[in-house]
Amino acid sequence: MEQPATPTAVPQKLGDTAANTKAKRKIPTPQELISHYQTQGLDAQEASVKVIEDLQNVVMRVVSSANAKPKKDKFLVEASRKLDSVNNRLSVVDMKLDSKPGYLETFAIGVASGAAFNGITSVLPHVLEGIAQIWSSVRTATKPSSSSP
Repeated sequence: MEQPATPTAVPQKLGDTAANTKAKRKIPTPQELISHYQTQGLDAQEASVKVIEDLQNVVMRVVSSANAKPKKDKFLVEASRKLDSVNNRLSVVDMKLDSKPGYLETFAIGVASGAAFNGITSVLPHVLEGIAQIWSSVRTATKPSSSSP
C-alpha cells in the first residue's frame, strides 16, 4: 500500500522571498501529523507508528549527512593541499629549466672555463682549430659536386 508523504511545511506562495518563507514556515505538531495520517485511512495507533518512523528517518538523514560532510571536507582540503604542492614543484622545475643556458652560452662557458683553467694562450689555438674543422666539414658537405657533364 502506497503511503503519502509527510507534510513538513505550510504551502508557500509564488511571490514569497527566502526571508519571508523562513518566517512563515511552521513545523507541524505531532497531533497534526497523526490527524494527517488518520485522514489517509490509518487508525490512531498506525498513524502514531507512521509519525515515529518519519521522525526516525529524518533523524537518520540528518546524522548521516552530518557524518559524511566532515569526511568530504577533509578530502577536499587534502586534495587541495596536494595540488598546491604539485603546482609549487612544477613551478620550481620550470624556473630551473628557464635558467639553463642554451647551446651558445654553454659553448662560451666551456671556452671560458678552459681558458681560465689552462690559460688563454693554450686554449685559444685549439678552439680556433676545432671551429675551422667544423667550418670546412660543413663547406665540403654543402658544396655542389664538380662532376657535372
